Amino acid sequence: MDLAAILARTFGLRAFRPGQREAAEASLEGRDALVVMATGGGKSLCYQAPAVALFEAGLGPTLVISPLLALMDDQVSALVARGVRAVALHSGIPWAQQKKTLDTLSEHALVYMSPERLLSARTWPRIVSQRFARAVVDEAHCISEWGHDFRPDYAALSMLKLELSLPVMALTATATPRVRDEIAQQLALVDPVRVVGAFERSNLSFGVHLETAQKTRTKWTVEQLVAAGFATKKPAGRAIVYAATRGRAQTVQRALRKAGVRAGYYHAGRKVSAKQRAQTYFADGTTPVLVATSAFGMGIDQPDVRLVLHVEAPGTFEAYIQQAGRAGRDGKPAQCLLAFSYADARIHERLRGANPTPGSIEGFQALEAYVLSTRCRSQQIVQHFGELAHHVCGVCDICTNVEAVTASQQALQKRGRERAQERTQKRTIESGIELTLAELEAITRCVDAFRKPLGRRFIVKALRGSQARDVKRKGLLKNPAFGALRTAPEAAIFRGIDSLLKEGKLAPKGKKYPTLWIANKPVRAKESAAVPRARSKSKALDSGLEGALKALRRNEAKRRRIKAYQVFKNVDLSRLTARPPRSETELREILGDTRAEKYGSAILALTRNAE
Repeated sequence: MDLAAILARTFGLRAFRPGQREAAEASLEGRDALVVMATGGGKSLCYQAPAVALFEAGLGPTLVISPLLALMDDQVSALVARGVRAVALHSGIPWAQQKKTLDTLSEHALVYMSPERLLSARTWPRIVSQRFARAVVDEAHCISEWGHDFRPDYAALSMLKLELSLPVMALTATATPRVRDEIAQQLALVDPVRVVGAFERSNLSFGVHLETAQKTRTKWTVEQLVAAGFATKKPAGRAIVYAATRGRAQTVQRALRKAGVRAGYYHAGRKVSAKQRAQTYFADGTTPVLVATSAFGMGIDQPDVRLVLHVEAPGTFEAYIQQAGRAGRDGKPAQCLLAFSYADARIHERLRGANPTPGSIEGFQALEAYVLSTRCRSQQIVQHFGELAHHVCGVCDICTNVEAVTASQQALQKRGRERAQERTQKRTIESGIELTLAELEAITRCVDAFRKPLGRRFIVKALRGSQARDVKRKGLLKNPAFGALRTAPEAAIFRGIDSLLKEGKLAPKGKKYPTLWIANKPVRAKESAAVPRARSKSKALDSGLEGALKALRRNEAKRRRIKAYQVFKNVDLSRLTARPPRSETELREILGDTRAEKYGSAILALTRNAE
C-alpha cells in the first residue's frame, strides 16, 4: 500500500505535512493512534489516505465518528469530488436512504456517522454485522470532561475497541496532556502512537483588548473590521466575529451592516435553511464577514480568513485557540483579536449552568491567565499544550508594546476591584431594605392578575418594569402592577415574596417548575377565555390518546420555543394513534432516533396506557 502514490493520485499533494505520515503509517500497521494537531494542520488526511489504501487492498471501509452533520457532509462532498467512495449517515438523511446505505457499507472507503447514529438501536446491530478496516474518532476532545466541548455520547465509543476490536485513531485540534490521557483511557486505546503537531503559527498575530462596556466593545469591533478593509467592495479575504450569545451576535451584525460591512450571522437558534444560507454566503464572499456563536466553525476550511475577532471571551482557552486557529490557514498573515471583560466570566457561569464540567471551569481560568499575562501570546499557547516555546513571536501585542498592555491590564483590574466593592456595598445596603405594606400589596396585585401561575423571576421582572422579550411574550406589560416596584432592589422583592408565602397570602404551585399563585384562588382552565379562539373548540374536541399526544406536542413546543411540527408532524401523530408503539424500537421506527431520544419517554408513557 503506497501512501505516497495515493497522496499524489487522490489528494493532489506531493508530500505529507509534519506528523501526517507518522499517523497514517500507524493506521496502516493496525496500531491505535492519538493525533493532536492545531486547526489547519491537516488532521483529516491522517486517516483519509490510509482509509483509501485499506479499501483498495480489499480490507473494508473505515468508520469515522464525527460530531457535526455539516462537518460530515463537507468531508464526504470533498472526498467524492476526488473520486473517493464516501458516505454519511445522520438524522438529516431520510431513513429509507440510510437503510439502503447500511446495506451497502462495504462499497465505501469511508463511512461517516455521529455517535448518536452509531449507537442507535436501528444502526448498531448492522454495524456489528459488517467488517470494517479501521475506526476514527474525530474531535476526540468531546469525550473528555476536561475538554472544551464535552458530549456525553462520546463516552460510549470505547465499544469501537471493546466490541468491534478495531484499531482506532483519535484526532483533535486542542488537547492538553491531561485531556490526551483521558481520551486514550476513555476509548480504551492500546499503547497508541501519539502524534502531537506544532502549535506555533508564525503567521498569526494575537492581541487582547480590555474593555468592560458592551456598547464600547461593539464600537471597537466595528472599528477593527473597517480598519481591516471589510467596509470596502472587495475586502482582502474573510473575517469571523465570535460572540458569546445569540443576541450579541445579532447586535454586532447589525452594527457592522450599519457601518457598511457586508456581514451575516450564524447561531444554533436559526432555521437550518438560514444557517446553510449564511454559510454559503460566507463561503462565496457575498458576506465576507460572519458574526457567529461557537456553533459555527468546526470543520470550516476557508483558507483566506484574515481576521478572527472575539467580541466576548469564549468559554475556555482551548475553545479560543481552536476558533482563533481558523485564521490564516493559507499561511499568510492574519490577526486574532480578543475583547475581554470580567463580565464575560458571569456570562459563561450562566451558560455552563448548575453542573459545569471540571474542564469548563479550568478552561476559563486558563483563558483569564492568558489575557492578564505579560508573556508572549504565542509562547503561552504553545506551552499550554505541553510544548517548549523556544522564542517569542515578535508580532503579538505584548511583544510589540508590553507597556501599553500592562497599563491596560492594571486599569481593568482597578475597575474590577472598584466594581466588586460597589457590588458589595450595594448588597449590604439592599440587605437592610424591607418592602412597605403598599409594596407587598403590589406583589399580590401582580400575581392576582396573572392568567396562570408564573415563577418568581417573572414576578420580579414585571414589578421592576423589565422590557425583556420573555416578559413581553407573556403579556406582562399589561399587568396592572407592571413597574410598580421599579426602584425596589430585586433582593428586597424576593424577600417580600418569601414573606407573603410564609403569611399564606401566596401559594406555591407546580413541582418540576415551581410557580406562585394567590392562596385558595382556583387556577383557570388553560384554554378558557372570555371569547374563545376559533381553534380552542377543535382542541377541546380532541380526546383519548390523540388529544393527549397533541397536548404533549403543544407543551414541548412551548417549553423548547419551537414549532409544534418540530416535535412531531401530523402524519407521525396519525401513525402513533393508529398503532401505538409499546417499545422504544417501535417508536424509533415512527419518529427516528433524534426525536425519539428527546420525547420518547413521555410519548411511550401515553401510548402504553392507551386502551
